Amino acid sequence: MPNLNKKRKHNPSAEVEVHVLAPRNNFRPFDNRARAEEKHLSNILFGYDTNLLKSLEEAENELNQAQTSTSPESSNFDSGVGDEDVDSDYFEELERKPAWVDEDDDILVGQALNAQGRKLPNGGINKRSNKYSELLQQKFKTVVGDPKWASLKRKKVDSDSDEEINQTCGFLKKVVPQTLPPTTLEFKKLKDLNAETYAEGIINCIEFHPTSSVALVAGNSGVATLYAVDGKENKKLHNVSFQQFPVFCAKFLQNGNEAVLGSRHPFIYNYDLISAKVLRVPLPYGLTQCKKFTVSPDEKCLAVASKWGEIHVLSSKSKEKLFTLKQNSEIAALSFNTKGNLLFGHSVMGEVTIWDMRMQRVQHKWIDEGCIQGSSLIISPNNQYIATGSCQGVVNLYEMSEVLNKTIPQPRKSVLNLTTSIKDLSFNSTSEILALSSENIENSVRILHVESGTVFSNFPTFGAKMGYITAMNISPGSGYLAIGNKKAVVSLFRLKYYKTY
Repeated sequence: MPNLNKKRKHNPSAEVEVHVLAPRNNFRPFDNRARAEEKHLSNILFGYDTNLLKSLEEAENELNQAQTSTSPESSNFDSGVGDEDVDSDYFEELERKPAWVDEDDDILVGQALNAQGRKLPNGGINKRSNKYSELLQQKFKTVVGDPKWASLKRKKVDSDSDEEINQTCGFLKKVVPQTLPPTTLEFKKLKDLNAETYAEGIINCIEFHPTSSVALVAGNSGVATLYAVDGKENKKLHNVSFQQFPVFCAKFLQNGNEAVLGSRHPFIYNYDLISAKVLRVPLPYGLTQCKKFTVSPDEKCLAVASKWGEIHVLSSKSKEKLFTLKQNSEIAALSFNTKGNLLFGHSVMGEVTIWDMRMQRVQHKWIDEGCIQGSSLIISPNNQYIATGSCQGVVNLYEMSEVLNKTIPQPRKSVLNLTTSIKDLSFNSTSEILALSSENIENSVRILHVESGTVFSNFPTFGAKMGYITAMNISPGSGYLAIGNKKAVVSLFRLKYYKTY
């Protein structure tokens, strides 16, 4: 029986016949000089006794010596193009030094383990005689990977490119502009903003802090609560309870250091967020309530809607009356433009009045198309658009240039998706989207893509349970959308297109 475990012996001295299949060379050198040149080139390509790179270096040195001997001034000549330098160095790897050197890099694994009082399996990268820095680098690569920024060898980029020239001259790198897609809105439902308490009653106002990730929620129960906005826990930071004082409107002042809360009473509350103190401030003579008010962009004054078409302008610091404005019918909504020099008021008769705050008089009036009774009004942060809502459920979007010059301007877009009175309107910080809501039918909220004039079809989702919506707002960085309802619930949504709070 043959031995199957017998190994085959290799005889290196045995000659192996090799057949090379190659095309026949019909262009052989016709003299000795051509044969010598062909042999020299062949040696460069396939090596004398070294590798290809070394052979190329030797050939380049021979060529440089030949050029130097024939033209001694050629090395100082500058053509001004530089193509040869770019091509020769394009794939050259750059040896870079570390940005800093740590004294602890020379510590051995054994010394580090003894100092930490722990043990590792001996051998391999854990060998006690190895450097501890190499062990840490290996573990980092195992968990995170080998990032490109950590490599000490990088390939040169084309130094003649316009992008690198601009960057070295202090210019910003060009970024391809991106716009919000008009078809679908990417969002995620998060934990309710006031999930810790649900103590505010019917939600009347939701205000996001201008600089910190904090939101103020207040309602009919007279409770105003500050929440940390993160979408995961939304922890309650602080709350204040007011006896028989349902909060109808609340605004931040002094860069978010204090908040003003108004109701149907002839006084307001000033809430200092830093000291957590509350101060009751009586309203000036002639002003019996503070259910609707807005703050100027410079936070110097408050415009409070009163009865019989009057608007009382108060100082934001002292709360004293500065002057009074008036229009023909009762005011439904107020809004300043971005500069604060103009105040817009929408009346219950469908007329919009524009006041010049410096001259303290009416500058212009115009009719909201198709509006029988006005209910809401807002101006976009870029001061390009103005949106009006009516009790008939129609939202008109106008160009600012149109309403300042015409008495009957034509809307850029009329949104007819809601059929009941518009309660709230809210632009995002980039003026790309406009949110609109009504409180008379459940889930009555829509989001309009301003540029295209289309309403996102996937918001709200089928089967959403947002209830009867009474308040709504978008965070300063457009990252969050908060919607409050009559059941004391504030739903929080993450708008994925926007990366900041």
